[in-house]
Amino acid sequence: MYMDIEKTEGQTDAHVPPHIEHYIRSGIAQAKSLQRRRRRSRLVRLCSGIATGCLLLAFVFSVRLSPAVAAYVSHIPGMEKFVELIRDDKGLQRAAEHEMVQDIGTGGSLAGITFTIDQVLTDQKRMLLFYTLKHERSGQKVGMRKLELFDASGKEWEHGASWSSMDVEANEEQKNRIDIFLPETSEVPDALTAKVTLDLDGVELNPPLAITFPIDHSKYTTFEKKVVPVGKKVTVDGQTFTIEQMTVFPTQTEVSIRFDPGNSKHIFGFDDLRLVDENGQTYAFWGNGVPTRDNGENGKVYNLESIYFLEPQKLFLKANGIRALDRDKLQVVIDAKTQKLVKAPDARLKLTALRQVDDVVGMDWELEVEEADAHRFIHLGSDITDNQANKYDYVQGSSSSRDPARRLQTYSLIYQRLTKNGAPDFYTFTLTDYPARLQGGFTVQVK
Repeated sequence: MYMDIEKTEGQTDAHVPPHIEHYIRSGIAQAKSLQRRRRRSRLVRLCSGIATGCLLLAFVFSVRLSPAVAAYVSHIPGMEKFVELIRDDKGLQRAAEHEMVQDIGTGGSLAGITFTIDQVLTDQKRMLLFYTLKHERSGQKVGMRKLELFDASGKEWEHGASWSSMDVEANEEQKNRIDIFLPETSEVPDALTAKVTLDLDGVELNPPLAITFPIDHSKYTTFEKKVVPVGKKVTVDGQTFTIEQMTVFPTQTEVSIRFDPGNSKHIFGFDDLRLVDENGQTYAFWGNGVPTRDNGENGKVYNLESIYFLEPQKLFLKANGIRALDRDKLQVVIDAKTQKLVKAPDARLKLTALRQVDDVVGMDWELEVEEADAHRFIHLGSDITDNQANKYDYVQGSSSSRDPARRLQTYSLIYQRLTKNGAPDFYTFTLTDYPARLQGGFTVQVK
């Protein structure tokens, strides 16, 4: 699946193409093949904006590769780029040091384009596919549009996936990784077939490449998960939540937090949530993979770097800020007839355009943010409803910085109406994030 939110800083004009209906229709046509996956992998879709925004941090806060990992991979041909792809994650470095990486080297070609799965690193909760994409089509650009995974029986494997990549020019090659999230009910098969749909100058290539590769379970099954009970209650600015436990896997550390249902505000998330050990070493989410998932009612699980092979003596969970909003301000309401914004959390959020073309609804937004949020993009909302009880599917979204001096961000969201219950009078959606905060962050010892 695509990363749904794209970011272009420094954009100075929110230009609307003259034939916007055509562009919307094109987007719908491209997205139809992805809709079933989007519904099932909503967790990844909702978090992709956060992941995209955080991805840039990996290049700023990269860490030195440990000598043990460098020694492990130095004798393996073609592993130099692999080293770069895990440089931002201390947990993955230690997983490689403990020989959890499986060499694959299997690929396929289509129309002069070659896609190769080089290595796999997996445990019970997360799989990383390291790949190479290259081609020799002069003057053209190639990218990866879609990834599907199937088990040996041909059944599509339940998972969510995210990646970030640039189009590849002729005679160049791109080495990158795909992060795959495994739900609680999903088990890693003995073999997988990856069906990779490629993109040539914006046109989807068919059929997809089918690449079958084995999974060596012995690489990870001896490393069982570690559960660290915490059970500490935290109150900030009158809002309470409980840090329940940490569950540690070789590829990531899961921190379970439950929010008090009696809180007057809804907590969206935390700024710079991280674990810090007794030596000041930080274990955070650097923007690769899935940052968070829901955990029942009022609960969330936050994925941070793995401490599995590091075993610090003391750990503190810290956050610089907490994004939250009054519960009665969470819903946004739009008048479909007048195309006016009826209800918003505050005056900073403005509806700049509402386009309704048959069963397609496009919304353009403008959001004024504080300086601290000038380069932080959020995901406004995915699930819309209307007063006619129609059902909608979220198709895609984009974000950009329109006026850095005024700190204005623009958001465009596209939905497809799935039912025909009549033309709506009002659209409503619940905010999934917003740049409003409680007074203060927190520091809690969790080990």
